[in-house]
Amino acid sequence: MSLSEKAKDLALAVKDTEEYKTLTSAQTRVKLDPAASDLIEQLQSVQEQLQATQAEGKQVSPDQIQQYQTLEEQAKANITLTSLLKAQQAFGELMNQVNQSITQELFNS
Repeated sequence: MSLSEKAKDLALAVKDTEEYKTLTSAQTRVKLDPAASDLIEQLQSVQEQLQATQAEGKQVSPDQIQQYQTLEEQAKANITLTSLLKAQQAFGELMNQVNQSITQELFNS
């Protein structure tokens, strides 16, 4: 079995986990929730503006910070988005475990 085939098998095993299924379900719910989708777009837009301001060496205004914080609080109060965040964290932990297992096998043999 080639390395590519083994990687595909690993991907299939990951897809079969509860963490992956929960993540894809949460992502679908966000797409179907206009309020959640809109909040994500607004947060990303404000983040980009803040980063651009900082990249230009300018000071971020208190109004910009307040706008971001307000959107962040709204996102934390949105059940669809909090479910997505939890699912992303659980999937990230799973992938960290997979990477640790691979690293262990590579360097501790």
